[in-house]
Amino acid sequence: MARSDKYLKLLLILLISATFFEGYDSSILALLLPNIQASFHVSEALLGLTRIPIELGLFVAFFVARQSDRVGRRPLLLWSVVGYTIFAGLTAFSWNIWSFTFFQFASRVFLGAEFSVAITMVVEEFPVARRARALGTLLTFEGLGTIMVAILLGAGLQNSGLDWRAFFLVGIVPLIVLTFLRRRMQETERFVEEQKKRERGEATPRTPFLAAWAPRYRRNLVLVGMVYLMRSIPFFGATAWWAYYAERERGFSQTEVAVYILVAYGIGCLGYYVCGRLMERIGRRPTAIIYFVGAVLFAIILFQTTDRVVSFFALMLAVGFGLGVQPVLSAFGTELFPTEIRGQAAAWVRNWFEIAGYVFGPALVGILGDHATGAIGNIGDTVSLLMIMQLPGIFLIWRHM
Repeated sequence: MARSDKYLKLLLILLISATFFEGYDSSILALLLPNIQASFHVSEALLGLTRIPIELGLFVAFFVARQSDRVGRRPLLLWSVVGYTIFAGLTAFSWNIWSFTFFQFASRVFLGAEFSVAITMVVEEFPVARRARALGTLLTFEGLGTIMVAILLGAGLQNSGLDWRAFFLVGIVPLIVLTFLRRRMQETERFVEEQKKRERGEATPRTPFLAAWAPRYRRNLVLVGMVYLMRSIPFFGATAWWAYYAERERGFSQTEVAVYILVAYGIGCLGYYVCGRLMERIGRRPTAIIYFVGAVLFAIILFQTTDRVVSFFALMLAVGFGLGVQPVLSAFGTELFPTEIRGQAAAWVRNWFEIAGYVFGPALVGILGDHATGAIGNIGDTVSLLMIMQLPGIFLIWRHM
């Protein structure tokens, strides 16, 4: 029986917290990095190194999320919200960089699992005609999480007695919402049906964990994975360090950083829409090449210019091309594989290749760009050099996709 519109609206509200706080939590670390460094008195290299265990939480989340096939979507989502809330709150009470790292690692585990299950629940509960809009809403709120951090930064929340810690205390909001609405969330009908089949011994065979690595799919999986990897390392390195670079190497105030993020990020998010339209008009490959070239060009300008006006427009365009390429990347990640293994292929690409960028991108920038010990010695030049990593990705798209 199809779900009622009223229930689907409620479900979407509950699931929005998962994507909103994924954007929110990661943006705290990016936009308040100078404050965190000052609080713990650590080097840029150590700040970069701590991102490795923190972001590995997203890798662990891949295996946690798979348990929803066994225990159910609803219980795993609810416990993930509780876990994220606990560790986000504990982050506010970190006493040194290592306790901070552990609490953030744990919050990433639960946040990543929460995000993955939220996407699954939308796919399983919403009718096909409304599914794309629901997924688009979830992903939009991920971007709004970043914008919310910028709003709080511009409002001066960091100037309170708690400094950056106050931002993590906002993480208790999902648990408050959950307390009031958890009883109204139901298990997905598809999972319930599958559970009944298992009880009758008629369960649908699960796709093997390594199915996407079968010889006939391996080439495309490695090809798409390498494109994701060569984009994600410089991209996540840039997003993790731009606010730090702007304040420490270009003299921006935190208010200026907040305004730049709010306006440039808000306008730059139109890149998603333009990418979708371009894909329909000129095709996947030309669109991907245009977006990759634009991302590289404007990111280098952003991290090299000393002019504030040029910096603003470079940030807007770097966001537009860097984030906006996601629809065409998602198309590559699904359309190159048959229906029966698309989910597995997409999971391998995101949770192994792309997450490697989350893990190593910020770390490389911190280590190489450390002003005292880094081989390059500044953040701007380090990010600019890393952007060159996207050139082989452009070649792979041009020749093989």
